[in-house]
Amino acid sequence: MSFRDHNISAVIPIGGKGSRLKDVTGKVPKPLFPINGKSALFRCCEELKNNGIENIYVTVGYESEECLSSIVEIKKKLSINIDTFVEKEPIGECGALWHIKEKLTNQFLFINGDLILSISFKKLLEFHNRVDSQLTLVTHLSDHPYDSDLVGAPNGSQIEKISSKDKNNHTLSNLYLGFTGIAVVDKKLLKKINAPLSIDSSSLFHHLVKKSFFNKIRIYSYNTTEYIKDMGTPDRFKRVENDLKVGKVKKNNYNFPQKALFLDRDNTLISCKKGQYVTNVSQIKFITKNIEKIAEIAKDFNFVCLVTNQPQISMGILSVESLDSIHSKLILHCLKYNLKIDVISFCPHHPHSGFSSEIKYLKKDCFCRKPNPGMIFEQAFLRNIDLKKSLFIGDSLEDMYAAKNSGMPFKNISNL
Repeated sequence: MSFRDHNISAVIPIGGKGSRLKDVTGKVPKPLFPINGKSALFRCCEELKNNGIENIYVTVGYESEECLSSIVEIKKKLSINIDTFVEKEPIGECGALWHIKEKLTNQFLFINGDLILSISFKKLLEFHNRVDSQLTLVTHLSDHPYDSDLVGAPNGSQIEKISSKDKNNHTLSNLYLGFTGIAVVDKKLLKKINAPLSIDSSSLFHHLVKKSFFNKIRIYSYNTTEYIKDMGTPDRFKRVENDLKVGKVKKNNYNFPQKALFLDRDNTLISCKKGQYVTNVSQIKFITKNIEKIAEIAKDFNFVCLVTNQPQISMGILSVESLDSIHSKLILHCLKYNLKIDVISFCPHHPHSGFSSEIKYLKKDCFCRKPNPGMIFEQAFLRNIDLKKSLFIGDSLEDMYAAKNSGMPFKNISNL
Protein backbone atom coordinates (compact mmCIF):
# COMPACT_ATOMS: atom_id res chain seq x y z
CA MET A 1 0.00 0.00 0.00
CA SER A 2 2.96 2.36 -0.48
CA PHE A 3 5.13 3.99 -3.11
CA ARG A 4 8.39 2.52 -1.84
CA ASP A 5 8.71 0.56 -5.07
CA HIS A 6 8.08 3.69 -7.15
CA ASN A 7 10.37 6.63 -7.80
CA ILE A 8 8.07 9.57 -7.27
CA SER A 9 8.39 12.98 -5.66
CA ALA A 10 5.85 15.53 -4.48
CA VAL A 11 5.67 19.31 -4.89
CA ILE A 12 3.80 21.43 -2.35
CA PRO A 13 3.41 25.16 -3.09
CA ILE A 14 2.85 27.36 -0.05
CA GLY A 15 3.16 30.74 -1.70
CA GLY A 16 -0.25 32.33 -1.09
CA LYS A 17 -0.93 35.06 1.46
CA GLY A 18 -4.19 33.46 2.58
CA SER A 19 -6.01 36.79 2.78
CA ARG A 20 -9.45 35.14 3.11
CA LEU A 21 -8.31 33.43 6.32
CA LYS A 22 -6.56 36.38 7.98
CA ASP A 23 -9.23 36.67 10.69
CA VAL A 24 -8.32 33.14 11.81
CA THR A 25 -4.60 32.85 11.13
CA GLY A 26 -3.46 36.43 11.67
CA LYS A 27 0.10 36.85 10.39
CA VAL A 28 0.83 33.12 10.24
CA PRO A 29 0.83 31.74 6.64
CA LYS A 30 -2.23 29.48 6.38
CA PRO A 31 -0.32 26.25 5.51
CA LEU A 32 1.63 26.73 8.78
CA PHE A 33 -1.31 27.55 11.05
CA PRO A 34 -2.08 24.66 13.44
CA ILE A 35 -5.38 22.81 13.12
CA ASN A 36 -5.91 20.47 16.05
CA GLY A 37 -2.22 20.71 16.86
CA LYS A 38 -0.73 20.19 13.38
CA SER A 39 -0.37 22.52 10.40
CA ALA A 40 -1.73 21.66 6.97
CA LEU A 41 1.85 21.41 5.66
CA PHE A 42 2.85 19.01 8.45
CA ARG A 43 -0.24 16.87 7.85
CA CYS A 44 0.43 16.73 4.11
CA CYS A 45 4.07 15.68 4.60
CA GLU A 46 2.95 13.11 7.16
CA GLU A 47 0.38 11.69 4.73
CA LEU A 48 3.01 11.46 2.01
CA LYS A 49 5.44 9.67 4.31
CA ASN A 50 2.72 7.21 5.37
CA ASN A 51 2.33 6.39 1.65
CA GLY A 52 6.07 5.89 1.21
CA ILE A 53 6.76 9.22 -0.52
CA GLU A 54 9.74 10.79 1.21
CA ASN A 55 11.15 13.19 -1.42
CA ILE A 56 9.26 16.46 -1.18
CA TYR A 57 9.81 19.89 -2.68
CA VAL A 58 8.17 22.86 -0.99
CA THR A 59 8.02 26.04 -3.06
CA VAL A 60 7.86 29.17 -0.93
CA GLY A 61 6.65 32.55 -2.09
CA TYR A 62 5.53 34.33 1.08
CA GLU A 63 6.97 34.79 4.60
CA SER A 64 9.93 32.63 3.57
CA GLU A 65 11.88 32.80 6.84
CA GLU A 66 8.94 31.53 8.90
CA CYS A 67 8.18 28.85 6.29
CA LEU A 68 11.78 27.65 6.17
CA SER A 69 12.06 27.32 9.94
CA SER A 70 8.80 25.32 10.02
CA ILE A 71 10.07 23.03 7.25
CA VAL A 72 13.26 22.33 9.26
CA GLU A 73 11.07 21.19 12.18
CA ILE A 74 8.93 18.99 9.93
CA LYS A 75 12.03 17.33 8.47
CA LYS A 76 13.28 16.52 11.98
CA LYS A 77 9.98 15.20 13.29
CA LEU A 78 9.12 13.05 10.25
CA SER A 79 12.67 12.10 9.17
CA ILE A 80 11.98 12.85 5.50
CA ASN A 81 13.81 14.72 2.77
CA ILE A 82 12.32 18.15 2.04
CA ASP A 83 14.00 20.51 -0.44
CA THR A 84 12.83 24.09 -0.76
CA PHE A 85 12.68 26.62 -3.55
CA VAL A 86 12.30 30.21 -2.40
CA GLU A 87 10.92 32.57 -5.01
CA LYS A 88 12.87 35.82 -5.32
CA GLU A 89 9.68 37.39 -6.59
CA PRO A 90 6.23 35.76 -6.34
CA ILE A 91 5.70 33.55 -9.42
CA GLY A 92 2.45 31.92 -8.39
CA GLU A 93 1.16 28.50 -7.52
CA CYS A 94 2.85 26.45 -10.24
CA GLY A 95 5.48 28.88 -11.56
CA ALA A 96 8.30 27.26 -9.60
CA LEU A 97 7.87 23.91 -11.38
CA TRP A 98 9.97 25.09 -14.34
CA HIS A 99 12.76 26.20 -11.97
CA ILE A 100 13.01 22.83 -10.21
CA LYS A 101 12.07 20.52 -13.08
CA GLU A 102 15.53 18.95 -13.34
CA LYS A 103 15.21 17.77 -9.74
CA LEU A 104 11.77 16.23 -10.19
CA THR A 105 11.06 12.58 -10.91
CA ASN A 106 9.53 11.63 -14.27
CA GLN A 107 6.13 11.56 -12.55
CA PHE A 108 5.44 13.78 -9.57
CA LEU A 109 2.56 14.70 -7.32
CA PHE A 110 1.37 18.30 -7.08
CA ILE A 111 -0.51 19.12 -3.86
CA ASN A 112 -1.76 22.54 -2.83
CA GLY A 113 -0.38 23.51 0.57
CA ASP A 114 -3.68 24.47 2.19
CA LEU A 115 -5.31 21.03 1.84
CA ILE A 116 -6.30 18.62 4.58
CA LEU A 117 -6.38 15.18 2.99
CA SER A 118 -6.26 11.44 3.46
CA ILE A 119 -6.12 9.42 0.24
CA SER A 120 -4.53 6.29 -1.20
CA PHE A 121 -1.80 7.69 -3.44
CA LYS A 122 -1.09 4.13 -4.59
CA LYS A 123 -4.52 3.84 -6.24
CA LEU A 124 -4.10 7.30 -7.77
CA LEU A 125 -0.77 6.44 -9.41
CA GLU A 126 -2.08 3.06 -10.57
CA PHE A 127 -4.90 4.89 -12.37
CA HIS A 128 -2.51 7.45 -13.90
CA ASN A 129 -0.34 4.68 -15.34
CA ARG A 130 -3.23 2.44 -16.37
CA VAL A 131 -4.75 5.09 -18.65
CA ASP A 132 -1.29 6.27 -19.82
CA SER A 133 -2.00 9.82 -18.67
CA GLN A 134 0.35 12.79 -18.83
CA LEU A 135 -1.76 14.87 -16.45
CA THR A 136 -4.28 13.44 -14.00
CA LEU A 137 -6.46 15.73 -11.91
CA VAL A 138 -7.86 14.42 -8.65
CA THR A 139 -11.52 15.42 -8.64
CA HIS A 140 -14.61 14.98 -6.51
CA LEU A 141 -18.22 16.07 -6.49
CA SER A 142 -18.04 19.74 -5.53
CA ASP A 143 -20.50 21.03 -2.95
CA HIS A 144 -19.47 24.60 -3.85
CA PRO A 145 -19.28 24.57 -7.68
CA TYR A 146 -19.74 28.35 -7.86
CA ASP A 147 -16.14 28.90 -6.69
CA SER A 148 -14.48 25.65 -7.79
CA ASP A 149 -12.50 24.91 -10.93
CA LEU A 150 -14.67 22.30 -12.66
CA VAL A 151 -14.19 19.56 -15.24
CA GLY A 152 -16.43 17.29 -17.29
CA ALA A 153 -15.53 13.66 -18.01
CA PRO A 154 -18.53 12.10 -19.81
CA ASN A 155 -16.95 8.64 -20.06
CA GLY A 156 -15.93 8.77 -16.40
CA SER A 157 -12.24 9.48 -16.82
CA GLN A 158 -11.09 11.51 -19.87
CA ILE A 159 -11.68 15.23 -19.40
CA GLU A 160 -13.54 16.83 -22.29
CA LYS A 161 -14.67 20.09 -20.68
CA ILE A 162 -13.08 22.54 -18.24
CA SER A 163 -14.47 25.66 -16.58
CA SER A 164 -12.40 27.87 -14.29
CA LYS A 165 -13.97 29.75 -11.41
CA ASP A 166 -12.86 33.10 -12.83
CA LYS A 167 -15.15 32.75 -15.88
CA ASN A 168 -18.20 35.04 -16.02
CA ASN A 169 -20.57 32.22 -17.06
CA HIS A 170 -18.97 29.64 -14.76
CA THR A 171 -22.21 28.71 -12.99
CA LEU A 172 -23.88 27.99 -16.35
CA SER A 173 -21.43 25.20 -17.19
CA ASN A 174 -23.46 22.58 -15.25
CA LEU A 175 -20.27 20.68 -14.52
CA TYR A 176 -20.08 18.95 -11.16
CA LEU A 177 -16.57 17.52 -10.75
CA GLY A 178 -14.37 19.94 -8.86
CA PHE A 179 -10.57 19.98 -9.07
CA THR A 180 -9.25 19.28 -5.58
CA GLY A 181 -5.81 20.85 -5.94
CA ILE A 182 -4.02 17.49 -6.31
CA ALA A 183 -2.58 16.20 -9.58
CA VAL A 184 -0.14 13.68 -11.00
CA VAL A 185 2.08 15.33 -13.61
CA ASP A 186 4.48 13.81 -16.12
CA LYS A 187 7.61 15.96 -16.14
CA LYS A 188 7.75 15.96 -19.94
CA LEU A 189 4.75 18.30 -19.92
CA LEU A 190 7.02 21.04 -18.56
CA LYS A 191 9.00 20.86 -21.82
CA LYS A 192 5.88 21.03 -23.99
CA ILE A 193 4.36 23.97 -22.12
CA ASN A 194 6.23 27.13 -21.14
CA ALA A 195 6.20 28.66 -17.66
CA PRO A 196 3.39 31.15 -16.91
CA LEU A 197 4.18 34.74 -17.82
CA SER A 198 1.90 36.31 -15.23
CA ILE A 199 1.24 35.52 -11.60
CA ASP A 200 -2.46 36.13 -12.29
CA SER A 201 -2.64 33.01 -14.46
CA SER A 202 -0.15 30.81 -12.64
CA SER A 203 -2.33 28.32 -10.78
CA LEU A 204 -2.00 24.73 -11.94
CA PHE A 205 -5.54 24.73 -13.29
CA HIS A 206 -5.42 28.14 -14.95
CA HIS A 207 -2.08 27.48 -16.62
CA LEU A 208 -0.88 23.88 -16.95
CA VAL A 209 -4.36 22.38 -17.21
CA LYS A 210 -5.71 25.00 -19.61
CA LYS A 211 -2.61 24.92 -21.83
CA SER A 212 -2.65 21.12 -21.93
CA PHE A 213 -6.37 21.06 -22.71
CA PHE A 214 -6.15 23.54 -25.57
CA ASN A 215 -3.08 21.79 -26.97
CA LYS A 216 -5.16 18.58 -27.10
CA ILE A 217 -3.03 16.78 -24.54
CA ARG A 218 -5.20 14.12 -22.92
CA ILE A 219 -6.08 14.97 -19.32
CA TYR A 220 -7.78 12.52 -17.01
CA SER A 221 -10.04 12.84 -14.00
CA TYR A 222 -9.42 10.58 -11.01
CA ASN A 223 -12.74 10.93 -9.22
CA THR A 224 -12.37 9.98 -5.57
CA THR A 225 -14.65 10.12 -2.53
CA GLU A 226 -11.70 10.30 -0.14
CA TYR A 227 -11.27 13.28 2.17
CA ILE A 228 -9.75 16.34 0.46
CA LYS A 229 -10.72 19.82 1.63
CA ASP A 230 -9.03 23.17 1.51
CA MET A 231 -9.11 25.27 4.67
CA GLY A 232 -8.85 28.59 2.85
CA THR A 233 -11.96 30.33 4.25
CA PRO A 234 -13.17 30.69 7.87
CA ASP A 235 -16.20 28.43 7.23
CA ARG A 236 -14.09 25.70 5.62
CA PHE A 237 -11.48 26.00 8.36
CA LYS A 238 -14.13 25.33 11.03
CA ARG A 239 -15.54 22.41 9.04
CA VAL A 240 -12.11 20.81 8.62
CA GLU A 241 -11.30 21.41 12.28
CA ASN A 242 -14.47 19.60 13.32
CA ASP A 243 -13.89 16.75 10.83
CA LEU A 244 -10.45 16.19 12.37
CA LYS A 245 -11.92 16.13 15.88
CA VAL A 246 -14.54 13.48 15.03
CA GLY A 247 -12.18 11.29 13.01
CA LYS A 248 -13.89 11.88 9.67
CA VAL A 249 -10.73 12.64 7.70
CA LYS A 250 -9.26 9.13 7.56
CA LYS A 251 -12.59 7.26 7.43
CA ASN A 252 -13.01 7.59 3.65
CA ASN A 253 -9.45 6.65 2.71
CA TYR A 254 -9.48 3.75 0.22
CA ASN A 255 -6.81 1.99 2.25
CA PHE A 256 -9.73 1.12 4.56
CA PRO A 257 -12.90 -0.80 3.56
CA GLN A 258 -15.71 1.52 2.46
CA LYS A 259 -19.44 1.29 3.07
CA ALA A 260 -21.29 2.47 -0.05
CA LEU A 261 -24.90 3.20 -0.96
CA PHE A 262 -25.68 2.04 -4.51
CA LEU A 263 -28.66 3.58 -6.30
CA ASP A 264 -30.64 2.78 -9.42
CA ARG A 265 -31.70 5.82 -11.46
CA ASP A 266 -34.94 5.37 -13.44
CA ASN A 267 -38.04 5.17 -11.25
CA THR A 268 -35.83 5.48 -8.20
CA LEU A 269 -34.65 9.09 -8.65
CA ILE A 270 -36.40 10.11 -11.88
CA SER A 271 -39.57 8.91 -13.62
CA CYS A 272 -39.40 6.78 -16.74
CA LYS A 273 -42.27 4.75 -18.23
CA LYS A 274 -41.57 1.09 -18.91
CA GLY A 275 -40.20 0.54 -22.42
CA GLN A 276 -39.26 4.22 -22.81
CA TYR A 277 -35.98 6.07 -22.31
CA VAL A 278 -34.81 9.44 -21.02
CA THR A 279 -32.69 10.87 -23.83
CA ASN A 280 -32.88 14.60 -23.12
CA VAL A 281 -32.66 16.82 -20.05
CA SER A 282 -36.13 18.20 -20.86
CA GLN A 283 -37.60 14.74 -20.16
CA ILE A 284 -36.33 14.57 -16.58
CA LYS A 285 -39.02 14.37 -13.91
CA PHE A 286 -37.55 14.15 -10.43
CA ILE A 287 -39.13 11.93 -7.78
CA THR A 288 -38.49 14.35 -4.94
CA LYS A 289 -40.00 12.24 -2.15
CA ASN A 290 -37.58 9.43 -3.00
CA ILE A 291 -34.61 11.79 -3.15
CA GLU A 292 -35.46 13.13 0.31
CA LYS A 293 -35.77 9.63 1.80
CA ILE A 294 -32.52 8.46 0.22
CA ALA A 295 -30.69 11.57 1.44
CA GLU A 296 -31.41 10.53 5.03
CA ILE A 297 -30.29 6.95 4.44
CA ALA A 298 -27.09 8.12 2.71
CA LYS A 299 -25.84 9.70 5.94
CA ASP A 300 -24.92 6.22 7.19
CA PHE A 301 -22.59 5.49 4.23
CA ASN A 302 -19.17 6.71 3.11
CA PHE A 303 -20.44 7.66 -0.35
CA VAL A 304 -23.18 7.17 -2.94
CA CYS A 305 -22.75 5.41 -6.30
CA LEU A 306 -25.34 5.50 -9.10
CA VAL A 307 -25.40 2.36 -11.29
CA THR A 308 -27.65 2.50 -14.32
CA ASN A 309 -28.29 0.54 -17.54
CA GLN A 310 -28.25 2.90 -20.53
CA PRO A 311 -28.91 0.64 -23.56
CA GLN A 312 -30.05 3.62 -25.62
CA ILE A 313 -26.36 4.43 -26.15
CA SER A 314 -25.90 1.13 -28.03
CA MET A 315 -29.11 1.85 -29.92
CA GLY A 316 -27.63 5.10 -31.19
CA ILE A 317 -30.36 7.30 -29.72
CA LEU A 318 -28.30 8.76 -26.84
CA SER A 319 -24.71 10.00 -26.83
CA VAL A 320 -22.39 9.71 -23.87
CA GLU A 321 -22.20 13.52 -23.83
CA SER A 322 -26.01 13.84 -23.62
CA LEU A 323 -26.08 11.24 -20.86
CA ASP A 324 -23.54 13.31 -18.95
CA SER A 325 -25.78 16.38 -19.29
CA ILE A 326 -28.71 14.40 -17.89
CA HIS A 327 -26.61 13.21 -14.98
CA SER A 328 -25.29 16.70 -14.37
CA LYS A 329 -28.83 18.01 -13.96
CA LEU A 330 -29.70 15.08 -11.69
CA ILE A 331 -26.62 15.51 -9.48
CA LEU A 332 -27.04 19.27 -9.08
CA HIS A 333 -30.75 18.82 -8.28
CA CYS A 334 -30.04 16.14 -5.66
CA LEU A 335 -27.48 18.40 -3.98
CA LYS A 336 -30.33 20.78 -3.16
CA TYR A 337 -31.79 17.99 -1.01
CA ASN A 338 -28.42 17.12 0.58
CA LEU A 339 -28.04 13.96 -1.48
CA LYS A 340 -24.51 13.74 -2.90
CA ILE A 341 -24.19 11.31 -5.80
CA ASP A 342 -20.44 10.91 -5.73
CA VAL A 343 -19.90 8.29 -8.44
CA ILE A 344 -21.74 7.31 -11.63
CA SER A 345 -21.31 3.97 -13.39
CA PHE A 346 -23.33 3.21 -16.52
CA CYS A 347 -23.62 0.26 -18.88
CA PRO A 348 -23.95 1.29 -22.56
CA HIS A 349 -24.54 -2.25 -23.88
CA HIS A 350 -27.62 -4.13 -25.06
CA PRO A 351 -27.88 -7.77 -26.22
CA HIS A 352 -30.49 -7.21 -28.97
CA SER A 353 -29.60 -6.03 -32.49
CA GLY A 354 -31.87 -4.61 -35.18
CA PHE A 355 -32.00 -0.88 -34.36
CA SER A 356 -31.47 1.45 -37.31
CA SER A 357 -28.78 3.63 -35.71
CA GLU A 358 -27.25 1.03 -33.42
CA ILE A 359 -23.57 0.89 -32.54
CA LYS A 360 -22.58 -2.68 -33.43
CA TYR A 361 -19.68 -3.17 -31.02
CA LEU A 362 -21.91 -2.21 -28.08
CA LYS A 363 -24.54 -4.83 -28.97
CA LYS A 364 -23.49 -7.69 -26.75
CA ASP A 365 -24.34 -9.66 -23.63
CA CYS A 366 -21.98 -8.00 -21.15
CA PHE A 367 -21.04 -8.50 -17.52
CA CYS A 368 -21.90 -4.93 -16.50
CA ARG A 369 -25.58 -4.80 -17.51
CA LYS A 370 -27.85 -5.32 -14.50
CA PRO A 371 -28.82 -7.88 -13.22
CA ASN A 372 -25.16 -8.82 -13.75
CA PRO A 373 -22.92 -7.36 -11.03
CA GLY A 374 -20.14 -5.92 -13.22
CA MET A 375 -20.68 -2.25 -12.42
CA ILE A 376 -20.86 -3.01 -8.72
CA PHE A 377 -17.74 -5.20 -8.73
CA GLU A 378 -15.83 -2.54 -10.67
CA GLN A 379 -16.56 0.11 -8.04
CA ALA A 380 -15.86 -2.34 -5.23
CA PHE A 381 -12.41 -2.99 -6.71
CA LEU A 382 -11.59 0.66 -7.43
CA ARG A 383 -12.80 2.01 -4.06
CA ASN A 384 -12.24 -0.91 -1.68
CA ILE A 385 -15.97 -1.33 -0.93
CA ASP A 386 -17.19 -3.88 1.59
CA LEU A 387 -20.31 -5.03 -0.27
CA LYS A 388 -21.76 -6.94 2.69
CA LYS A 389 -21.94 -3.68 4.67
CA SER A 390 -23.20 -1.69 1.68
CA LEU A 391 -26.75 -1.34 0.35
CA PHE A 392 -28.49 -1.21 -3.03
CA ILE A 393 -31.74 0.77 -3.42
CA GLY A 394 -33.71 0.28 -6.64
CA ASP A 395 -37.16 -0.41 -8.04
CA SER A 396 -36.89 -3.53 -10.20
CA LEU A 397 -36.09 -7.22 -10.24
CA GLU A 398 -32.93 -6.38 -12.22
CA ASP A 399 -31.78 -4.19 -9.34
CA MET A 400 -32.63 -6.83 -6.75
CA TYR A 401 -30.71 -9.54 -8.60
CA ALA A 402 -27.76 -7.25 -9.26
CA ALA A 403 -27.53 -6.74 -5.50
CA LYS A 404 -27.95 -10.46 -4.84
CA ASN A 405 -25.35 -11.40 -7.47
CA SER A 406 -22.83 -9.09 -5.83
CA GLY A 407 -23.57 -10.27 -2.27
CA MET A 408 -25.11 -6.98 -1.20
CA PRO A 409 -28.36 -6.25 0.71
CA PHE A 410 -31.22 -4.73 -1.31
CA LYS A 411 -34.18 -2.48 -0.52
CA ASN A 412 -36.97 -1.63 -2.91
CA ILE A 413 -37.63 2.09 -3.12
CA SER A 414 -41.38 1.49 -2.66
CA ASN A 415 -40.68 0.00 0.79
CA LEU A 416 -38.70 2.89 2.22
